[in-house]
Amino acid sequence: MLVKDLMRAHVITIAPDAGLDRALVMMRTQRIRHLPVVENGEVVGIITDRDLRFSMLEMEGPQNAPKGLYLPALTKVRAVMKTNVLTVAAEDSVQHAAKIMTENKVGGLPVVEKGTRKLTGIITESDMLRLLSKILTEKNI
Repeated sequence: MLVKDLMRAHVITIAPDAGLDRALVMMRTQRIRHLPVVENGEVVGIITDRDLRFSMLEMEGPQNAPKGLYLPALTKVRAVMKTNVLTVAAEDSVQHAAKIMTENKVGGLPVVEKGTRKLTGIITESDMLRLLSKILTEKNI
């Protein structure tokens, strides 16, 4: 099975100069945990829900709201995103993608056109679990 058979082609992305607050809203409303950072159609980074959590600072909220964890105002995605993004191509095997994810302890891989950084999809651990469930059901295990 190839990555293109399992990946999602409709990918929600964000620009590097967007604010962290925008990234948080997108992730929450779309119920996603991996947000490829794209500039001119090419992957330049990735930001995850974990990156956002680690970016939060303990401070007083707006208008003397109780002390809590907040995203720093005006911080851009560019300041937090990972730039050494692991990717796969649509023609790669799902087994290859799973190996990369397992060995590097990442939950999602942007799918790019072979030999480029042009984004064409994303494959995540949720996609892998959906495939595992389908296989186990088919084998009646």
